[in-house]
Amino acid sequence: MLAEVRYSRVYETRPARGLEQPPYLNACCVGWTRNEPESLLDSLKQLEWLAGRDPHAPRFASRPLDLDILLYASEVVATPRLTIPHASLPERAFVLVPLAEIAGGWEHPGLGRSIGDLAADIDPTGVRVTSLAVRGGS
Repeated sequence: MLAEVRYSRVYETRPARGLEQPPYLNACCVGWTRNEPESLLDSLKQLEWLAGRDPHAPRFASRPLDLDILLYASEVVATPRLTIPHASLPERAFVLVPLAEIAGGWEHPGLGRSIGDLAADIDPTGVRVTSLAVRGGS
């Protein structure tokens, strides 16, 4: 599915929306794929299912794995199943901080600003780096 993958460090964050759940672990990766965006989404959903995620659970329920496509090169995708760039990307420190670590110079195609600039403008309170690493990652 992906080749030449680079991983961010793993960050711990509080659950969004004030939900009573354990802290989340967040990381980002960058890689190259031959999959089209919808096919990549199908592969990611399969990985979530294999990790034990219930596809019928409430939207913001605690889950063992949640994989999102944040960017797909400089493409903009808007289908009933998929929005790229991810709609909430500019508002989420728990995504921007790790993404800026490995793709800070990439431009958000809808905003015309770099990921690093977006990350610098967001409050990173509650996003703390851990000593964990993604398996296979640095």
